[in-house]
Amino acid sequence: MSNRSVPSVAKIEPKKIEHRTMEHSLIDPRVSVTIRWIALSGQLATVLLVHFALGFVLPLGPLLAVIGIGMVLNLWQTSLNRSGVQLSRPPVLIVLSFDVIQLAALLYLAGGLLNPFSILFLAPVVVSAAILDVFSTISLVVLVTICASILTIHHLPLPWSDAGLVAPPLYQFGLWIALVISAIFMAYYIFWLASKSRKTSEMLGQTRLMLASERQVIALGSLAAAAAHKLGSPLTTIGLISDDLINQLKHDSVQEEDLLLLKAEIERCQVIISELDSDAMKTNRELDILMPVGLAIQTMVADLMNSFKVEIEWQVENGLDIPQPEIAQTPELSYALEAILENASDFAETKIIVDISWDHIMLYIKIMDDGIGYPTPVLANLGQPENSSRLGQKGHRGLGLFLVQSFIRQLNGTTSFKNQKPHGAAVEIKIPIESLV
Repeated sequence: MSNRSVPSVAKIEPKKIEHRTMEHSLIDPRVSVTIRWIALSGQLATVLLVHFALGFVLPLGPLLAVIGIGMVLNLWQTSLNRSGVQLSRPPVLIVLSFDVIQLAALLYLAGGLLNPFSILFLAPVVVSAAILDVFSTISLVVLVTICASILTIHHLPLPWSDAGLVAPPLYQFGLWIALVISAIFMAYYIFWLASKSRKTSEMLGQTRLMLASERQVIALGSLAAAAAHKLGSPLTTIGLISDDLINQLKHDSVQEEDLLLLKAEIERCQVIISELDSDAMKTNRELDILMPVGLAIQTMVADLMNSFKVEIEWQVENGLDIPQPEIAQTPELSYALEAILENASDFAETKIIVDISWDHIMLYIKIMDDGIGYPTPVLANLGQPENSSRLGQKGHRGLGLFLVQSFIRQLNGTTSFKNQKPHGAAVEIKIPIESLV
């Protein structure tokens, strides 16, 4: 089936989308660089203010050296930003881990957890929870816990007085517990909020795509209605002229045969237009007539299959414990099945198989043929309109299976298209039974 139109895209679960996003996306580091410049500026200003303005004696050289290392790292990351290089998640985790270790070094030189600025341990954890995955955030919380544990025992005294600020061990243990619990709570809460935000954004993106698709379908429907209205009179005129020509050329068998074929095609066009009008005028009472699913589907496509040159094999799987559901002959399902079967008949070599099955909730329809299958370029762009290797040939515009996707979606169903082994193509439709009754 090297000339197939584009099929629809099977519904993608949000969890799968989130997994791909979390694992493969790149991160713009400019925000974290800006935050780090603010943090380093604050650290430098605090150290200088405490040492020179407030008169507390600090190990100024080691403190400035630690801050300088942070500035060197930030300058390196800033140079990467200018060259347009984006960081993946592992490098961002390494940078945030450096922030934790750098802060731990500063606190070691300035009183450990007794230093009020020890609360800044939470900042890298919050950033990780907002933009990284679960493993990265847990790793950072573990690193914060290790650093806080070391600082509880080993640190230089806070320059409060000559003897330094001495706090009871129980109080220092309480500071450690509070910091660790805060890190765990903030990591979980921020990660949960970020996850909800990502899911909402993904669902909003999918909704926008669906709305764009529906707008295209509505536009095509309006054009079809206008075309049906405008083509009525010209087709009638062409039909009358063809009748006159047939009467005049009764003795010319070749031309008469061509005119008879022309008249048959005109009548076919008139039938299609009348079907569009009748479907638009169907009342709810007509749509409420329910039939067993196997009979209903065969009735929907009965007229179409009379013109097929290949065999149609029906496989209706009657479950022993689940009775055959009854459905209405909805125009959406009818148009979708006709489009799929017409597409299959163009490429099938000998046979088309229509397999119908169901459970308590869903109806499953699988249409298979023994052609050569979908070409790789078409499969690589599923769900896109006007995507067909027959595009522009004999009026083909690649919209058939795009419309199938839209019709099935209107019934709250999904459609998947794939190649089967050793050859051939298969179309699988899943529709909630309640959408067809």
